[in-house]
Amino acid sequence: MSRQAPKDMAEERAAADFNIEALTAFWAGGEQKHRLKQKAYEYIKNDPELVIQPPRNYLELSRDEMREFTMGQIFRIVSLMKDPEMLKDQEFLQEIGIATNMYSESFSMRFFVHDALFKNVVNMLGNEEQKNRYNDDISNFRILGCFAMTELGHSSALRDIETVATYDIATDEFILDSPTITATKWWIGMAGQTATHAVVIAQTVIHGKNVGLNWFVVQLRSKYTGELEPGVQIGDIGQKAGHAGVDNGWIQFRQKRIPRQDMLAKWVNLDRQGNFTPAPNPAVMYATLIPERLSLVTVTTQMISQALTIACRYGVVRRQGNHNQQIMDYQSHYVKLLPAVAFMYMIKSSAGALNDQFAVLTSGGKMDPVTYLNHMGDMHAMSACLKGLTGWYSTEILETCRRSCGGHAYSAYNAISHIIGDWGVMTTGGGDNVVLLQQAAHYLLYRLEQKLEFDSYPDLKFKSSASYIKDAKKYLENRNWSTNNASDCLKDFALVEEALYSILLNSINIALKNGSKNNDMLLESVRVAELHCAAFMFSTSAEKFGRPLGTEGVEPSVLSIMKRLIALWGLHILHTYSDQGFKENYFTPEHVKSIEQAYIEQCRSLRKQVIGLTDAFGFPDFVLKAPIARYDGDIYQPYLETLLAAPRSTGVPPYHEKYIKPLTEQESPNKRNSNNQANTGIRGLL
Repeated sequence: MSRQAPKDMAEERAAADFNIEALTAFWAGGEQKHRLKQKAYEYIKNDPELVIQPPRNYLELSRDEMREFTMGQIFRIVSLMKDPEMLKDQEFLQEIGIATNMYSESFSMRFFVHDALFKNVVNMLGNEEQKNRYNDDISNFRILGCFAMTELGHSSALRDIETVATYDIATDEFILDSPTITATKWWIGMAGQTATHAVVIAQTVIHGKNVGLNWFVVQLRSKYTGELEPGVQIGDIGQKAGHAGVDNGWIQFRQKRIPRQDMLAKWVNLDRQGNFTPAPNPAVMYATLIPERLSLVTVTTQMISQALTIACRYGVVRRQGNHNQQIMDYQSHYVKLLPAVAFMYMIKSSAGALNDQFAVLTSGGKMDPVTYLNHMGDMHAMSACLKGLTGWYSTEILETCRRSCGGHAYSAYNAISHIIGDWGVMTTGGGDNVVLLQQAAHYLLYRLEQKLEFDSYPDLKFKSSASYIKDAKKYLENRNWSTNNASDCLKDFALVEEALYSILLNSINIALKNGSKNNDMLLESVRVAELHCAAFMFSTSAEKFGRPLGTEGVEPSVLSIMKRLIALWGLHILHTYSDQGFKENYFTPEHVKSIEQAYIEQCRSLRKQVIGLTDAFGFPDFVLKAPIARYDGDIYQPYLETLLAAPRSTGVPPYHEKYIKPLTEQESPNKRNSNNQANTGIRGLL
């Protein structure tokens, strides 16, 4: 089998009916990006400050060593950002940072907390003076920031946040306090050991009245000594299932005083006399959550695509069964993995639309508040359901990958268990996703109600994720699917959209009639939001690759494989939610059977493309950190060598003398009696 594995891998790669190199360049963002990406991987591979060098293994580091190494990675990247030679090629410098992200989830998260979450809050909610005061220090890492939102007793339900900021008019300061144990800021990345500053969301009290939630910039530590500031208590939250290199911490405030000027004031205003002007809508304080949720687009393509690459490569070189066939040939294998691979490409191709939408919110506020809030409402709904669907489905994909690798998935040296732990820490869990999906469903219900009652839908400057609501009456009148053969969807993506939007709008309309805010409709609301997100990914991808316009410059074989993946994703959605269509009498039993048949057949038709599709993700072996996923298919000898290189993998254990030898050197009673009898006999003879 060890000799056969490389042959199997080579044959699988040769079986791709598209140009793998062209698809890899497409995934990377173009030929230039692809070349820079490969150059960046080569650069970091041999840098001991960015990549653990053999024979030392990334997985052998203790928590303290991981924290130190991850901070060392940040220090190294910041040093490169200031290197005059590196500054001559800004694109390459950026790719080095991205390559390090791919290699280390802990670096990715720790860097992101400062450079995205902390920075975005200051720029989205700070006025010009505040942005000018902080941005240069943030960009040059003279301060290190964290994002102090979640509390021990509260997560996405921000209205229940307990941390309080009380304005003291006598000193022109805010006093921050954590009045209860559940007000403790919790899971705060970079807070445990590193951050000098935090953006903190708190209930704001002025003249004894709670005026709502606001964000504040708060110094936590001395920039020079690392010691905590007066009024701040911080600790590490301890061992986690993943992200060992991230110092997640807890924060409590004890009458911590900060200047009035550190309340972020783009949308609100508080003067010296305590006169407060609130935001035009309290919802603007939630805008800071959007980039955190959209970050899952990037994280998913980093982490889940690695797990899929590992599972798919192992699946084509591992053989077993009565006919010793490749395990990837089992229907139970490829029907689970191929839709997951398609999901990666749908997320990637939808990213452009999401980034365009988010750019509206970060355009400097050059629009009136009503227009801004309309854009933010749509973006909030999209980001909420994106995090919900992506979080849950990616968790399912990871479990599929784990099962696909059998017992080897439990070895830390094959990365799957490591990725599962990191993903679990990254995503906040089932309860939070329910809240997010419920919020998205409420937005859809509101938009449909406005359309049906007042024929109203806002004129947005980008393609709204809910733009199909404009045609709600047409879809609601459409009682049955216009085809009896789901295979027609392979050539006509409009049939998929027709079905998705009809089912969606019927589901939303039913929820509207039944009282959407009732918790008895919670599961229905969650499904509606999931379907909305899945349909958005399909429609944006179909618009990009399924129409003549917009495909100029796309290599023909790449265009062809993308259309096949879009078709698979569309069938996957229809198959997953066919029961919803059946309940609404939109699908007949024949429709459901036809969808299932077309879905399985499309998976089968793509079976031999799986290695080319995952190769295109572009991960070198040192990034995957999994011997069972080696590019050349030669997995068994390197796997054994990896284990042999681990500390104390062979030889006598250090506790042998203390615990093993005292047990094993004992003489059994039977042998002792036998020896005694033998000795007595000998003495008698003598």
